[in-house]
Amino acid sequence: MTPNVNGISSTMTNVKHDMNVKHDIPIEKARTQEERTRSAISWRSVVFSLLGIAFMAGVAGYHDDVCRRPLMIGNHLPGGALTYMVFVGLVWNGLAGRLSRKLALSPRELVVVLCSTLVACFPPTSGLFRYFLRIVMLPWYYLPGNPDWSQYGLLDAIRPELFPAPYPGHGVPEPGSPDYAAYQRVYQGLFSGLAQGGNWVPLWDLPLRAWLRPLLYWGPLVFLVSLCCISLQFVIHRQWAHHEQLGYPLAQVTGRFCHRADGRPGVPDIFRQRLFWWGFSPVFLFYLLDFLAAKYPATFPSMSSVLPSLKSWWVPLSTNLPDIVHAPQWWGLAGQSLFFTIVGAAYFVSSEISLTMGVSGWVLAGIGLAYYHTVGTPISYREMDASRAGAYIGYALILLYTGRTYFRAVFARAFGSRSPGVEDDGPAVLAARVLVLSFAGLVGVLRIMGLELGLAFLYSLLMLTLFFVFTRIICETGIPFLQATWSPCDTLVALLGPAAIGPKALVMLHWTNVVFTQDPRECLMPYVATGAKVADDAGLRMRRVFLVVVLSVAVALLIAFLATAYTEYNVSAMTDGWASKDAVTGPFSSCARLVREMQDVGEYEAASRGGFLSRLALVRAEPGPLRFLLAGIALVVACSSLRFKFSKFPVHPVLFMVWGTTPATHSWYSFLVGWFLKTLVVRFGGGGVYQGLKPLFIGLIAGEVVFVGFHIVFNLVYLAIFHTAAPFGLDVLPG
Repeated sequence: MTPNVNGISSTMTNVKHDMNVKHDIPIEKARTQEERTRSAISWRSVVFSLLGIAFMAGVAGYHDDVCRRPLMIGNHLPGGALTYMVFVGLVWNGLAGRLSRKLALSPRELVVVLCSTLVACFPPTSGLFRYFLRIVMLPWYYLPGNPDWSQYGLLDAIRPELFPAPYPGHGVPEPGSPDYAAYQRVYQGLFSGLAQGGNWVPLWDLPLRAWLRPLLYWGPLVFLVSLCCISLQFVIHRQWAHHEQLGYPLAQVTGRFCHRADGRPGVPDIFRQRLFWWGFSPVFLFYLLDFLAAKYPATFPSMSSVLPSLKSWWVPLSTNLPDIVHAPQWWGLAGQSLFFTIVGAAYFVSSEISLTMGVSGWVLAGIGLAYYHTVGTPISYREMDASRAGAYIGYALILLYTGRTYFRAVFARAFGSRSPGVEDDGPAVLAARVLVLSFAGLVGVLRIMGLELGLAFLYSLLMLTLFFVFTRIICETGIPFLQATWSPCDTLVALLGPAAIGPKALVMLHWTNVVFTQDPRECLMPYVATGAKVADDAGLRMRRVFLVVVLSVAVALLIAFLATAYTEYNVSAMTDGWASKDAVTGPFSSCARLVREMQDVGEYEAASRGGFLSRLALVRAEPGPLRFLLAGIALVVACSSLRFKFSKFPVHPVLFMVWGTTPATHSWYSFLVGWFLKTLVVRFGGGGVYQGLKPLFIGLIAGEVVFVGFHIVFNLVYLAIFHTAAPFGLDVLPG
């Protein structure tokens, strides 16, 4: 057979022509394909991630300490972070995309920026550093006014290495002594501030060297807690997101600020939809007019006078129903504010969950009144806290039971078995190994810091249980502002009794508890959950996302510590009334009370001797809290069982985990409004209309959240110009 030379020649000519005139064929298609497959980890995503981390971790603590309101973070849908994402997606991509597509970020790159920025919201304020420096230093400030602390040697129970040098446990240094100048700068400088007028002490001149020794203990402890939270979330992610098809309302909302259907760099699709702006504009305008009324009250009327009862209402409930005052958190039933963020979030969750959140306060009031009329005393705060602790424990057991097959496969594969059902390239196996190692390290560091091994294990386990269920509540309900209102420390004391724990361990438990679980409204794990869900939906490799989150948290921890030290050493640590006094004195006063009780019943000597195992003979649970803790477990297990049995059972077990908390008290009305609107849409419009109206409700959320960002920018600009905080401000979101 003779080859077709002419055909070959013609083909080679065409190939050569294609190589030489590539720009004449569909080059736009080739460029589009290249843009769609652009790596999520690029110089653009790295730069904007670092900027987001620096902005949130470096500025939030300073803003909240100096300007006070609105909070830059404050919850798990933080105004500062979402406003930054709007700036990157709408402003930067909109302008840069016109200059060069290489400058604009792709949807996958925006997701990386979102993940990094979200997890950077954890350390700067209530998640960690609002309390850390204060709980380490301020006990010495309050010690002279609390003689019982000295009488029971509470601060002596803590290792001197955990405090900055010079250690003040031997008494405040006298003027002229070698340590006097160092004490004045390290301790007194934090109490009163080192800045002279408007002249702030630069970072490199602050006494940070004195913190090197305590950070050798605290640094690994904080990072190991963070690793536990990150790895635990990546272990459970596939079970929640794929097997259980959990809603992740906050991820649905935040993910839309990154998404483009064509996958190309540019402005996300949500900003091109009219319904979004129809939801955004009236809410933002509402707050803007209220903001102007606060600034110019003689010119602009406040919205409360123009549209009374639209935003807030109050009724004299206790006058008409006098017995209501015996119900827990009854005041939340007498008045409410409408939060558009929660109304919007309720649109994205199942109706039984939003209805459960909406009626939680009324159900608790009914049970509280029934209890009062039966027993003769109202339910105490300690009993309510114990019931929520039991509900968390019960729900954790339910979640582990429902995911037992998957979790067993993950851990089996992580430690040697070739178990099916787990992806080789997924992060779950890696995360399982990291979780076990970091948990063991966490227990070990607590042991080194002075907590006995058994107590360190139990405390760490309860702390992870709190974060685990706390995250699940947010991923199911979409409530951005949440508080657990129970602590692992108090739960251990209620279950074991103070004598079984021992005087020294009581101090360590209460002390470290303030740092990690005092106020989990900004704890790390829900941020990781939101970022992981958005990244998974965007098709990113989850193993890389895991590494991005770990590195982002490490960078954010460093920046947040330096920023907090810079602010508090210059301004003073006493600016935050709750964090600088109640959060510091409360734990030590509780310890003093418990030690006094041990002495009164003759258990102090026995509690001070031996190890944890030898003190188990002194276990003495508190009957009241124990009953309520067991009741919380039973209620959650019973409610979950009914939901397994009857698919249309209308009550969700989240009821027993949130009732009586401040967030639920503030938000029940908004959840009911969101539930009612969603019910109307689904009933009369069907599924298509429901899906089509999602941008409208995202706009409602964005209008409220972005106004927080606008207010923050105004505060910072005002502060930079006038060197003082603005004399007015608005509280936008709850808490």
